[in-house]
Amino acid sequence: MRKTRARKGLVASAMDDLNTLLIKRWKTGTFIPVTADNANEALQIILTERRKELIDRGLRWIDIKRLNKENANIVLVRKIEGQTHRLQPNANYYALPLPADVIKASGIPQNEP
Repeated sequence: MRKTRARKGLVASAMDDLNTLLIKRWKTGTFIPVTADNANEALQIILTERRKELIDRGLRWIDIKRLNKENANIVLVRKIEGQTHRLQPNANYYALPLPADVIKASGIPQNEP
């Protein structure tokens, strides 16, 4: 897996990369560069910005699944019709059902719910 600069401990370089992207989101002359004191702080800032970036794009699911494999322990909680539902880290429900034609053509087993 390709590691980010923040995960490698290259804090200044990671923040430079992030600031290069963030400066485009601000009105010219109003952007204040983001800084971090250590690699963990840099990684948290980067993940927060990525979370903002992925709103309504359908990609957050993939990030949560990947981060939970790295022990992020993200629990998704939704309240539907008065009932609270929790999706625990690394639960089988993160895997979507495979299309029937794929299973028929390949013979692989269906993902467990």
